[in-house]
Amino acid sequence: MKRLFITVIAAFAMALAASAQEAKLAPGIYAVVGEEITHLTYTNGTAISSGTNLLGFELGNHKYKYKGATSGVQATNKLVMVINPEKKGITKTPKKYDPFIKSMTPANIIIIPLDVDKDKRIYDEGTLVEGINTTRKARMDFEWEMVDENTFEIVGDFAPGEYAVVFKPSKLGELDFTSIYGFFVAE
Repeated sequence: MKRLFITVIAAFAMALAASAQEAKLAPGIYAVVGEEITHLTYTNGTAISSGTNLLGFELGNHKYKYKGATSGVQATNKLVMVINPEKKGITKTPKKYDPFIKSMTPANIIIIPLDVDKDKRIYDEGTLVEGINTTRKARMDFEWEMVDENTFEIVGDFAPGEYAVVFKPSKLGELDFTSIYGFFVAE
């Protein structure tokens, strides 16, 4: 009986350890819907219009398009971002964008709403006049909290629609609208 009890306790401890290991998320950004956690997918976009330089003044409307009418990843009001504490440089190729480096926090991201046009999603950054955005499109407000040294919880009030998480390499860096992680909120 004692041997059976020890075997049951050992099996329970092993199951708990395996469960804890599975719960540890790889670096990335995730949508949380109830108990389900889904990795957001990277999408490489392209600029479809940009500014021009007229007599030394920058003028124009910056727009970007992304394949697909939806990201295919449903979220509610909560995202989780996990960084790699050992990674120092951002990886970017046409098929992969890995900004989840040790210095990245949600202070380095914005969340933007996307318009849907047939088989693509579009972000219209607004009209620029000499580097000043005169008609900046909405950026979603959100709050974030550090869960542990590598994990952040992001919470916002997102209305139904398509959204993108956009990263910048540092707080002062340029936003990269061609590399996004998309999600949608259902009605």
